[in-house]
Amino acid sequence: MTTPQWWSQPFPPTGAIASEGIRNQLGRPPVDPLTVFVRETAQNSWDARLPGVPTTYRLELTTVSPTHRPAWERLLTPPPQAQPFLPVRQALRTPNLRLLSVVDRGTKGLGGPTRADELARDRRDWVSFVLNVGEKRDTTQGGGTYGYGKAVLYRLSQVGTILVYTRTEIPGVGLTSRLIGIALGDSYDSRERADAHARPYTGRHWWGDVQGEHVEPLVGNHADSIARMLGLRPFAEHESGTTLIVLDPDLEDFDDIDSAAQHLADTIAWQLWPIMLPERGDHRLIPEVVAGGRTYAVPDPAKTYPLRMFVSAYRRLASDRGVALECKSPRKLLGRLALERAVVVPLSPDSVPLAASYAGVDGDPHHVCLMRSPELVVQYYTGPEPGSVNKAYAGVFRADDELDQVYAAAEPPTHDHWVHEQLTGHSKTFVKVTFTRIREQLSAFRTPATTTTATTNGVSLGAASNFLGGIVAAAFATEPDGSNAGSNGGGIGARGASGTGRAGRSSQNPRDRVRVGAVGEPRAEERDGGVVVVQRFAVTGPGPVRLHARLAVVTWEGREDDAPAGAAHPTVRCWVTPTGEEHATSCIVDSPAEVDLVVDPVPDTVTDIAVVGSTVGEGAK
Repeated sequence: MTTPQWWSQPFPPTGAIASEGIRNQLGRPPVDPLTVFVRETAQNSWDARLPGVPTTYRLELTTVSPTHRPAWERLLTPPPQAQPFLPVRQALRTPNLRLLSVVDRGTKGLGGPTRADELARDRRDWVSFVLNVGEKRDTTQGGGTYGYGKAVLYRLSQVGTILVYTRTEIPGVGLTSRLIGIALGDSYDSRERADAHARPYTGRHWWGDVQGEHVEPLVGNHADSIARMLGLRPFAEHESGTTLIVLDPDLEDFDDIDSAAQHLADTIAWQLWPIMLPERGDHRLIPEVVAGGRTYAVPDPAKTYPLRMFVSAYRRLASDRGVALECKSPRKLLGRLALERAVVVPLSPDSVPLAASYAGVDGDPHHVCLMRSPELVVQYYTGPEPGSVNKAYAGVFRADDELDQVYAAAEPPTHDHWVHEQLTGHSKTFVKVTFTRIREQLSAFRTPATTTTATTNGVSLGAASNFLGGIVAAAFATEPDGSNAGSNGGGIGARGASGTGRAGRSSQNPRDRVRVGAVGEPRAEERDGGVVVVQRFAVTGPGPVRLHARLAVVTWEGREDDAPAGAAHPTVRCWVTPTGEEHATSCIVDSPAEVDLVVDPVPDTVTDIAVVGSTVGEGAK
C-alpha cells in the first residue's frame, strides 16, 4: 500500500503560474469569505449534478476527533525539508483542528484523466479542479466560467490546505474513489536548504501518490481506507460525488460555531434559493448545514420574509406572467422580468440577517434578483426606494438562454455582477441595455405618493391612502346611533398587514364624553403561526363603555371599503381586557381602562382600524 506524501512543484523551464497568482485571480471581494465560499462551492456542485436525482449540498463544521488525530499527524505532516513552506504542519499540532467540509451527493464527482498532459475523451473535471487554473467553461449553461472558484478554498484555510475526496465513474472500471491533498503557500527557492540543486518553486503542493515529477491521487479501496483513517464521510455503495475539506477555516468574524453555522444556513438561502424550490422536483438542490453534530435548518425561502417576495416574483416568471425586456438596436430579447409588491412592517436593522446584508439587501426589499440559465443568484440589483417605509417590492430578471454566454462573459471571477465594460460589440450593448430596461420598469416606484388632507374642528384629516407616504395619524367625527362616541385607531404595516388610525368627536357635554384613544404604536405579533395586528386603546368617560371595531382594507392601489366578492377581509380576532379576558366581536369595559384589540389582517394590505366607543347601562355588563 502506497504511503501518501507531499510533493512541491518546481518551476518548469517553460514557466508556470505561481501560487500568488492563483490567489490574486479571485481578488479580494467586498463580501465576506463565507459568502463567496457558499456561492463558488455550490456552483461547482450544481454544475456537476446528475440527471434524475436531487443534488445534496451539505456544509459540515467539525473538528478532528482524538481517535483520528494520530492518523492526521502521521499521514499529513510534511517532510523536514518542506516544513518551512507548508504551514499545514502547525495546524496538525493544534489540539482541536477545525474542518469545514463541502459534501455533495447526486453529483458525478471529479472524473477524467489525472494528468494535465493527457488528452481527455469526454471529461476533464479532475484536471480542471485539481491541477489547472483558468480553464474555460466546459459545462453547457453552467455557472462556472473561469475555474477560479477554488481559490476561495485556499483563502478560507488559514494554512492554505484542502483535501479532495471524490468518487466518479471511470469508463471500463466503474465507480472509483480518488483522494488527494492540495496546499497553496508562497513561492520560494530551495537555497535555504543548502541544496546543491537549488531551484525555484511555485508554492503549489500536492499530497498523494508521488510519481516522479507529478502526484497521482490515491485511488479505489486505498483512497477509501485512508479516508476512513482520517474520519472523512464515506460514500455509500452506489454513490458518487465529492467532499472538499478546508483545513483550519478562518471563522474569526463569528463568536462561536453556532453563529458561523447559522450564517452559513442563511447564506445558502439567500444565494441558492432559486434552485431549492420544491416545484423543481428532482432537478433541485437539497441543502444541509451540520456543526458539532447539530443540524441547522436552512430557512425556507418561500416562507421567509423578504425572500418569499423574490420567490413569488420567480414563480410569476415560471407561469409566463413576466415582462419581456428587449434591446431595440439590434433587436434582441434580453430576458424576462417579474415583480412582486407588498405592504410591510419596516424591518428593524437588528432583525436583518448578516447574510442578507452581504447579499446587498439591508432591509425591506427594493431589489431585483439577477440570474441566468443555471438559475443561481448573480446579484440583488438595487432599485429606487418606494415612497413609503411600508411599501416594498422584489423582482427577478432571468436572462434569455440564447444570451447565456454573453451574460456569463460579463461576470467577474466571483460571478456576482454583470459588467458591460468588459465586453465589446453587441454583447456590451445587450448587457448595458438590460440595466436600462430594468430601471425603466422600476421608474414608477420613484413617484412620491400624493396625499389628500382636510380639517374639521381643527383636527387634521388624512385619507386612508396616506399610508403610501407612511403611516399618518388621522381623525374624523362620528356619532353612531345617536350615542356619545369616539374612535381612535392605530395602524401598522405587518409583513403583509398594516393600518392607519381615526379618532372621533365627543358629545357637546364634556362631562359625558367617552374618549377612546390609541396608546402607543400598533405592533405586529406572531400568534398561532400567523401575523396579527395588536393595538392598545385607552378608554375614559362615563362607563361601562361598549367598544366596537370597524375594519377596512387599504391595498397598494388604495382603500377598499367593500371587499371584492370572494376576497379576504380583516377580522377582529379578539379584545383583551386588563384582566386577561378575551371577547370576540365587541367588548364592554369599565372606565377608565386600557384594552388590546387583536386583528387578523389581510396579507399585502393595510388594515384601517376605526374603534367606536359608547356608554351603556350598568345592566348591560
